[in-house]
Amino acid sequence: MPFNDSRIEHFVVLMLENRSYDHMLGFANIPGADGLTGNEFNPDPTNPAAAPVKVSNDAKYIGDFDPDPGHELFDVNVQIFSNKDATPGLAPPMMGFVQSYLQVSGKIDRAKRAMKCFSPQRLPVLSTLARQYTVCDRWFSSVPGPTLPNRAFAHAGTSLGSAVGPMVLGPLKTIYPILNQHVSAKIFYQDFTMALTFRELLDDQTKYFGTYNDFLDAAINHPQALPNYCFIEPRYYFDDAGGTFEPSDQHPDNDVRDGEALIRDVYNALRTNPAVWQKTVLLIVYDEHGGLYDHVEPPSGDQYQPDGKTSENPAFDFKRLGVRVPAVIVSPYVKPGFVDHTIYDHSSIITTARKLFLPDWQNTALTNRDKNANPFDGALSQATPTPTPLAPHAAPFTPGEPRGTAQSKKLSQLQCDMVDQAYKLEQDHLPPGQRTGKTPAEIHTPKQANDYVQDVMRRLREAKQ
Repeated sequence: MPFNDSRIEHFVVLMLENRSYDHMLGFANIPGADGLTGNEFNPDPTNPAAAPVKVSNDAKYIGDFDPDPGHELFDVNVQIFSNKDATPGLAPPMMGFVQSYLQVSGKIDRAKRAMKCFSPQRLPVLSTLARQYTVCDRWFSSVPGPTLPNRAFAHAGTSLGSAVGPMVLGPLKTIYPILNQHVSAKIFYQDFTMALTFRELLDDQTKYFGTYNDFLDAAINHPQALPNYCFIEPRYYFDDAGGTFEPSDQHPDNDVRDGEALIRDVYNALRTNPAVWQKTVLLIVYDEHGGLYDHVEPPSGDQYQPDGKTSENPAFDFKRLGVRVPAVIVSPYVKPGFVDHTIYDHSSIITTARKLFLPDWQNTALTNRDKNANPFDGALSQATPTPTPLAPHAAPFTPGEPRGTAQSKKLSQLQCDMVDQAYKLEQDHLPPGQRTGKTPAEIHTPKQANDYVQDVMRRLREAKQ
């Protein structure tokens, strides 16, 4: 096979939800990383003369962010520019996170929670892996907006001019068919994946999609069945089939410990089989910042415009990246404790996959965004693999801080968007007699949404068999 780095045969991406770098790793005390000193602040928007709202390391696993902080384009503009218009030429001062959350929550005490961050002791899996392997302190989301366009950039280097969600990007061209001309590439999901809205993937589900349990089985027991490129989706909904499963995406306000357990399980599955681990690089990354504080100014420039398409409503030209997010590169071939200051966005995932697996990788870009994006193969600097331990256990669920109960919550905007996507999929791709007969207006809880999207997924699979 035509690997440009012959050591690496498996590139695994685990993309989680809506947390900023400072929120998750700012207090992790990683030598050389651009984290927090504890003196960073935002002003109190209700009283300019009041004491500023400083960052703190007392974020809770669940309960801080209800309602969900805003993270649409106008919300992000307020967070980084302190106004909705993103004045051209103005360097973003990153002083509007409390102001933005006040507009959503209506209460200043709740709005101040946008500055809450985690201590490393509260995130034993993520913070340990960040210290043991390579952490990227200049990884930015691709769009200063919500989940779905950002995930589109991870698959395709563009969102076809969409800066909002939900959207159904039927004609979008992704990296998967290109990779599959030379190697194997697959998306592994638990309850839903927005990638089903890409027609070229939907039409060949067996080739391009698998379940999360398929991934675990291949990594641990059948390495010959593990694709060269794996994109892993977390669980987005509560599901009580055969037991209680809470969302593991870490989307506010889902319990962060469930996501910690997912990170641990993916890492340990890859570490369990030496034949897999010695040939693998794992990227743990988040799709966008979710409205939570970060102090680093996102970059901008003409080189970030992917395809000439712009958003009319809201107006956006895609020449500015989103807010910084956590990104950790895990492999026996990275230098332990290395901090990578290179500017990346989610298109760097595509660029890295092309460089690792395609013989003519420089001529296979999907858009100008992934053509210009930096690959992170430079972090794979070790000539021989270094011995590395299994991940620590995730923080336990204790009576003093009980786990979340997502089944009783109202739907988040992301969960609503995914329901809308599933509804559009069944309307576009299933004849009337094979549809569920339900509409998004009938779905009110995460459990109902979970049952609905999984029913749609099953019907789409059966229709293609």
